Amino acid sequence: MVMEVFSTIASPVFSELVIVLRIREISGLPSDVTLFEALRTMKEIRSFKLVFLLDVPSRSYEGGRRGLAGALDLVNAEGLLDFLDSPPTIR
Repeated sequence: MVMEVFSTIASPVFSELVIVLRIREISGLPSDVTLFEALRTMKEIRSFKLVFLLDVPSRSYEGGRRGLAGALDLVNAEGLLDFLDSPPTIR
């Protein structure tokens, strides 16, 4: 599985990495150091734009978006995304 991911990253058409999150996963994001270490390793292979896609019911979207923005503020304060060329996008 890991080799497939790195093969995809090496592809000339790869430009965006989308991570799908549910509301219950947002609060754990700032402490997921292994995720950010993996993303840093991937960035060494190829530059990409990071996108967080919220998989939440429409009635919970705004609250989830605010929660994710807050979690990303904590991640940025720790410098865990300082290797990216641009800030991540929330969809």
